[in-house]
Amino acid sequence: MSGSDNYLIITTEFPPGPGGIGNHAYNLAKFLKLNEINVTVLAVSDFVSEDEKKEFDRKQDFKIIRFERYNSKLRTYRERISLIRKKVREENYSNIIFSGMSSLMSLLLLRRLKSNSNFISIAHGGEINAKSFFEKTIVNRALKNSDLIIPVSRYSGTKIDGNIDRKKMHVIPNGFDLDMSEVIQLKAKVRKEINGAVRLVSVGSIWPRKGHHNVLNALPEIISDHPGTTYDIVGRESDTSLCRKYFNDEKLKDSIKIHGQISNENMYAVLNSSDIFILLSETQPGGDFEGFGIAVIEANYFGLPSIGSLDSGMEDSVKDGESGILVNPRDKNQIRKAVNDICNNYGHFSEGAKKWAEEHHWSVIVKRYIDVINRIK
Repeated sequence: MSGSDNYLIITTEFPPGPGGIGNHAYNLAKFLKLNEINVTVLAVSDFVSEDEKKEFDRKQDFKIIRFERYNSKLRTYRERISLIRKKVREENYSNIIFSGMSSLMSLLLLRRLKSNSNFISIAHGGEINAKSFFEKTIVNRALKNSDLIIPVSRYSGTKIDGNIDRKKMHVIPNGFDLDMSEVIQLKAKVRKEINGAVRLVSVGSIWPRKGHHNVLNALPEIISDHPGTTYDIVGRESDTSLCRKYFNDEKLKDSIKIHGQISNENMYAVLNSSDIFILLSETQPGGDFEGFGIAVIEANYFGLPSIGSLDSGMEDSVKDGESGILVNPRDKNQIRKAVNDICNNYGHFSEGAKKWAEEHHWSVIVKRYIDVINRIK
């Protein structure tokens, strides 16, 4: 790939705002640039201030253009589409990458401007399995008009409409890169087993798909096996409806610590002081599902074994029996047994977690993107 290659990434999330789609888009842009590829990002960024955005953008080696959000939704989307069209007309992009539902929908509006650009769609989770017939129809049309479709897990790939050509689908797992990792002093996790209290941790916005309620439902049994066990929850409180009764339970609330949305540095400190990462996501009635679960791999970097959900994209993010254990997220006995199995063989799982993380660093993953994009016909 030559320095003349010019990429445009259109994404529905981007740092410093939260979200796995944004994390993915940022690292893809960052590591493409490190491989001497020109990158421009058009991004939506919510839940952060303008000053935070400007400070973040100033530190990057690639160009970031932020979509404006207006009081009128109609104006917001009209201006967004106008900006996308303007940039595509002005620049000769060799590859345009679409990530997130509204970005995929915009693909259809660019067909007449396509010229020599390759259209590449990233398939994460709920956006390719929407309950709405209209949304699903539009997304499927966008995927059919793509030159390359990259699901972030094999599970995500199974959710793509069967009428779409499988020959243009290539699964590439999500990757991780911790910008603050060089200043974090890793705790030497050399224990062969854990006796007594366990510090569990989840990272991700509190809402039904993330399955915090499944962890909380099993917490009494885990505490009975490991008295003094605590559960740290890092992430924005988006929808606590399924968790509220546990948060208010007098027997549990002293064992639960809700950190909210915190800085990366503080999040890494929480991970580094924890024992087991647990994310028991479940597919929602509307079709939303866990496409991969990159927070799992980030935790693995710190030597934390993971417990994740079967029948989800986490089947690709957890190497069952090596980096952690996959369970039915609603089965308290399986969850309890997984905690005990990891505690009884902690050294094996901790080392397996670190090795698994190394395989998913973005410096490795981006090579797969470059290779498969180079092979587009």
